[in-house]
Amino acid sequence: MKRSIIIIGILVLLGYGLWIFINDTLSIAQPQASYVGIDKCKTCHSKNFAAFSERKFDKSWKILKMRGKTKDPECLKCHVTGYGEPSGFVSEETTPHLKFKQCEACHGPGSLHVSSPGNKEYQKTIEPWKFSNKNVCVECHICMKQHKEAVF
Repeated sequence: MKRSIIIIGILVLLGYGLWIFINDTLSIAQPQASYVGIDKCKTCHSKNFAAFSERKFDKSWKILKMRGKTKDPECLKCHVTGYGEPSGFVSEETTPHLKFKQCEACHGPGSLHVSSPGNKEYQKTIEPWKFSNKNVCVECHICMKQHKEAVF
């Protein structure tokens, strides 16, 4: 009886160790998307870029500079691309290619899509609203409503 309990315990520990090993191996094998900036997007998506340009999102950085808010985390989360995210905006000096609201602010980091545009799995990385519970639109629009009420 004691012997079978010990054997079962050893098997459970071995199984748990194998499960941890497999999960660690799989997470290492999965490539992570990073932010690449609008210049990479407009190469293939010229029509989308033209429509985006009409909306003048590039003014968002100019407004922050004018108001002296280029280091304010509350402003950066909506006025730049990927702030607070791995490979996202850090500062004008270190990540100038992400210093205003761009495609990836809504679509998510695009490096995997850029590296393999036809890959359906990588397509998911630039459509977070379809494949996760993250509502990328609301994140800025709620803040924008609060900002207007507080400032204007």
